[in-house]
Amino acid sequence: MGVKFVEQQDKTIVFSVYTENNYYELRSHNLISGLKLDHSKTEKRTINEIPIVEYPLNNARLGAFEVVLPILNAINTVQSNRLDGVEQFIQSLWVLYNAEIDEDAVNQLREAGLIKLKGFGENKADIKVIAEELDQTQTQTLIDYMYQTVLNIVGMPNRNGGNSTSDTGSAVIMRDGWESAEARAKSDELMFKEAERKLLKIVLQVIRSTVGTELKLSDIEVKFTRRNYENILAKSQVLTSMLASDKIAPLLAFTHCGMFSDPEDAAKMSAEHYEKVKAEQNSLSETIPKAGDALD
Repeated sequence: MGVKFVEQQDKTIVFSVYTENNYYELRSHNLISGLKLDHSKTEKRTINEIPIVEYPLNNARLGAFEVVLPILNAINTVQSNRLDGVEQFIQSLWVLYNAEIDEDAVNQLREAGLIKLKGFGENKADIKVIAEELDQTQTQTLIDYMYQTVLNIVGMPNRNGGNSTSDTGSAVIMRDGWESAEARAKSDELMFKEAERKLLKIVLQVIRSTVGTELKLSDIEVKFTRRNYENILAKSQVLTSMLASDKIAPLLAFTHCGMFSDPEDAAKMSAEHYEKVKAEQNSLSETIPKAGDALD
């Protein structure tokens, strides 16, 4: 069963319920105080697939950041305690030893920041401040560690980066986590492809039952477009080297260089462009007179 609902401009809630055989539509004007149906209808469905497809990110069906929520909560707690520590340091307490002051002296201390104390005998009067300041350096180290742990778990590149003597293109990609992010994206694509095929199966059933088609699910290749611009110089050099070899098919070169999200389409466009340029060059060479030819 699949269920979806939408709220219209007149605040009417429309529920659409799909089963393998029937479609139910329910309408209500109040969703908060309790569902009261104002209208309902039932229809027979022409296809036996539920047209609501879930796109799970992983087998556990958890969100990208759901697995690190405890660490994010810990970061919020540490930051909150950090602010509390600063506030407690500012609002520190004054302690008087062997001395008593009246209310006027307290007000004078607050306004002028100065007070006179008088000792009695051997007991010297003294005033001290009770204040414990939180170690900000160690606290920041803990926050940085938890933040980096979050990035490592979810596969997110480091925004700050760093400097190193090996700051080549590949070294930066590996060090700052871009390679890990790409690997995580490819892993997520496998789950999305399965859901995409379920959706395409439903779409093909609808097309067959309406206008008709001979297209099969196996004829469709699911692809996800991402910008593969990182380290593009090295990738282009790899592509050029493979295309220059007679033992490697051009399609394999376009597929394994890593530059194109759709290597088959890129290979087709490149072949057409190559044939066009070659034809133009041949046409131009025919119009240029050769040495020894008679000129009219």
